[in-house]
Amino acid sequence: MKAKIYLFAVLLITAQLLSAQEKISLIEVEKVKEYLSLNDVQYNSIKTILKEIESVLEEDKKVISGLKERVKNDDEPGFFEKIKVKKGRDGRISEIKGLIKKVENQLNSNQKEKFKNVIKPELQGLRKEEIFGSGN
Repeated sequence: MKAKIYLFAVLLITAQLLSAQEKISLIEVEKVKEYLSLNDVQYNSIKTILKEIESVLEEDKKVISGLKERVKNDDEPGFFEKIKVKKGRDGRISEIKGLIKKVENQLNSNQKEKFKNVIKPELQGLRKEEIFGSGN
């Protein structure tokens, strides 16, 4: 009998650990819908917001990749252009945070609690190494 209780406890703990490790990304809208038990109105609204987030991420990727290409071709941007790029990144970081807040505002209190476990897309502050590599 003690063995069964012990086995049950081990299985229960293992199941909790496995579920804790299975992280869901906000970008995976279908998984988020299921995980948060979204209704149709929430789902459609959040899906639209996630398209906006993806658009911002794509825009950032284009800007950074264009800059990297220029640096690769020995066309290093000037001081003011670097500031403009940094401010642009900061603006996109802010925009994504605002959109994530918009998603959270669509949720009820139970969903908000679960939303804390969802991995949110984010941009970090721009580092020189992203553009110029670690050798410069």
